[in-house]
Amino acid sequence: MKEMYDKRIIGKQYFPIHKVGLKIGWSSIQIKYKIKTNFKKVIRHLKSKGYVEDHGKSCAVASLSKLGVDYVRGLILESKSEKKF
Repeated sequence: MKEMYDKRIIGKQYFPIHKVGLKIGWSSIQIKYKIKTNFKKVIRHLKSKGYVEDHGKSCAVASLSKLGVDYVRGLILESKSEKKF
């Protein structure tokens, strides 16, 4: 989600699922964190939690929702505050 935020895949700036995966470098994320599920399943899970929108196209496209953006911003602020202390 942080990579989607960094690449500005937010709200109406949605892209097809395979392009989102390429833009955020899903294959390297998958290797780094040893994730065995594919990107589409991860997007479906994030959609069910409300962090990602599919814009009524049944998970063919994706972008971060307002809740997803707020979550990522909170993570960024939290990491900045931890560095100060």
